[in-house]
Amino acid sequence: PAAAILAAGRAPGSRFGRGAPPAPGRPNRPRGRHTRAAQVFGWRRCDAVLAMFKNLLSKVGWGDLPSSFGFSVGDKVDVPFQWHWELHKGQKKSDGSPVSIFICGKKDLDSQQAASAKNAVQMAKSLRHTNIIRSLDSIEVDSGFYLVTEQVVPLLCPEAADAEEREPCIWGLYQALDALGFLHQSGFTHGLFGPSSIFVTPQGDYRLGGFELCRKGADAAALLAQRRRCGPSVMSWPEPPASLQDGSAPTSGVDFWGAAVLMAFVFGSAKAQRRGVDFRPDMARASQDLPPELRKPFASLAQPGPLKGRSPIADLLQVQFFQQNSSVRVMSFLGSLHIKSPEEKDGFFESLLGMLESVPISVQTKQVLPDLLEAQKFPGQEAAQVLPSILKIGIRLKDEDFKTKVAPLVVQLFTSPDRAIRFRLLCSLGEMIDHLDDSMINDKIFPECVNGFTDSNGPIREATVKSLIYFVPRLKQKTVEDRIVKILGKLLQDPEASIRTNAVICCGRISSHLPKVVANQTLTTVLSAGLKDSFAPCRSAALQTLVACCSLFSAEELSSRLMPGVCQKLVDPDPSVSDTAFNVLASLQQHVRQLVDERRAQAGAEPVSKDSQANESKDAGGWGSWAFSTVGSVVGQKIMGSMGPAKADSAASLASMASSTPSGGSGAAATPGGQAPAVDGGNVPGRGMALGSRSSAAAATPAAATLNDASDDDLSPGAAVAAGEGWGDEGWGGLGDMPDSGSTQGAPQTTSKPPAPAAPFAPAARKAAPVVAKAKPAPKATPLQLSSKEDEDFWKEFDM
Repeated sequence: PAAAILAAGRAPGSRFGRGAPPAPGRPNRPRGRHTRAAQVFGWRRCDAVLAMFKNLLSKVGWGDLPSSFGFSVGDKVDVPFQWHWELHKGQKKSDGSPVSIFICGKKDLDSQQAASAKNAVQMAKSLRHTNIIRSLDSIEVDSGFYLVTEQVVPLLCPEAADAEEREPCIWGLYQALDALGFLHQSGFTHGLFGPSSIFVTPQGDYRLGGFELCRKGADAAALLAQRRRCGPSVMSWPEPPASLQDGSAPTSGVDFWGAAVLMAFVFGSAKAQRRGVDFRPDMARASQDLPPELRKPFASLAQPGPLKGRSPIADLLQVQFFQQNSSVRVMSFLGSLHIKSPEEKDGFFESLLGMLESVPISVQTKQVLPDLLEAQKFPGQEAAQVLPSILKIGIRLKDEDFKTKVAPLVVQLFTSPDRAIRFRLLCSLGEMIDHLDDSMINDKIFPECVNGFTDSNGPIREATVKSLIYFVPRLKQKTVEDRIVKILGKLLQDPEASIRTNAVICCGRISSHLPKVVANQTLTTVLSAGLKDSFAPCRSAALQTLVACCSLFSAEELSSRLMPGVCQKLVDPDPSVSDTAFNVLASLQQHVRQLVDERRAQAGAEPVSKDSQANESKDAGGWGSWAFSTVGSVVGQKIMGSMGPAKADSAASLASMASSTPSGGSGAAATPGGQAPAVDGGNVPGRGMALGSRSSAAAATPAAATLNDASDDDLSPGAAVAAGEGWGDEGWGGLGDMPDSGSTQGAPQTTSKPPAPAAPFAPAARKAAPVVAKAKPAPKATPLQLSSKEDEDFWKEFDM
């Protein structure tokens, strides 16, 4: 047995018995026939293992690749159909870039299949088109064919579909049809065109492959026969119509049929939301899933007939559905950007932002964005023109993708001296600020933006000011307190009115990110300057900012420092500012009232009710009481001056008439009981005189006729009150303590019934109340008569 032979002995110098030293404690056995047998058996076992490994490598397909082959073969990719080719992942040895490697073993191929595989390699190497799969290298060895291409996966693989995409890939369909049109224009027939011959790049571009049957001058019937033997086989897939086999259709009709199947697959799978081989297109009802513009071309492709000089694929590409599609327009222009004129580039990039709204998200992020990143590297103005579209697409990326693809470009462009680039960056900052790191903002971006505050260009300064509302929440606290506050103070002196206005608004927007003390001081300075600005929108912005930030101030600060400035704007020459001031003042008043109520509640005091406030206001007198008192005093002085000297008792009687108030008296003169205070001289308050009529009669004593001979200096204290010198606050203070109601000096007190509360002011004249004399009743005086001329001159002074 083999074990006995191996255990018989080992020859020194070899694993299989060539001079190996004896084991410790075991004598060296003599060499003989058994040792030679063990040596032979060991070498044979080694050769068997090597042969088995070589056979395994041959079956896998890369066992005999030369060392000069610059690519390494990786894992196998499962394809959802039967095919003679195997697809593997690979890498380029020099830089590690990913590739795809197609391997076709020769062992199980017949001569026709081997010839078609060799034709596929040759055609892939010779055909050069944007939408044809790009060949990087190829090699043929004893075991099979190796074709290295750009990284792709079959369209029917689940990995090729974007799980988040819900729309049909119109641009991919256009690419596949464009590649087929190129073949037909060159005189070739593909023979295997359809979903199984389309491959998808990681960016989502469609690439045409599977050139096993691609050649010139082929017969339709022969192509259909070879199609089943050499092409991929998909279970339950639509079969070509019988018209292709009877010779009535051209050779390219096989490709037309494949194009119809591809259209049905692209639109049908998107509508059914099933990707890959899970979706089986039904050619009988596939036209219902297509747009109306494509139904007629689809019918002609599904049932191909004589061409008659037509080129159905080229005609299909010129349909308005494709030419007006945003994805096709954008990608087609970017593909030929290097040959476009400056005028064409300007027009395209100006309209690009609008067209991106109707481009699928996957096309934007995977295809449009890489092309735009390349376009901004071109010399000229492309960087400033392309930047808005780059930023608009960039915000749709994940944070990791944005940091690797867009963020480096943003940092680089902020250092550019081009004002157009800087302006576009600042205008788009709000959309991309959330995707940038705090360290990148503080260390690389914001230091470059500081120069924009002192730029000589007004729009750059204004855009830099607006960007503060996005920068401040992400900046370090020390930077905000040391630099931003000083910058805002300088911006208030900017010669551009719009910049001063935006500085006020910006200060209010960033106040929540400042310490309360700093925010309070900064806002006070900014708002005071804004309210005094000569630009009306700036004043209005300051008022609105004050309302928005009033919670940062105490009730004392609002009432003593800020609300007076608002009151000044109530009469602003600009109507919009004045209206805003009224609204702001009402809001601030309500806010201050709330603060005061809260403070009282905290102190344990009960808030004042509305009824008590109404009573207090009623006691204080109406809004017009001061005016009536003033008019009454002037009337009294006028009458006194025209009448001359009079006796003391007659003057006191006249004073009691003039001192009465039409509306019940002011709050300063009325007593709690509703009585007016008695005037020195024994006078009792009466109903008063009405100022609504120019012919109001005044009651007088019998000695009234002698008043004309008296001077103003002879008036008694009661007459002084009648002249209006004691109704104001100053008058009450000058009179000292008022005597009790009804008291007299040097005469017995006469009691009378308290008068009723005065009725509201009415224009009709009222009858004067009877006057109580000191000692004995005086006879009724004759009314004072004024001439008509004196009457007119008298009322002219009051404009009544």
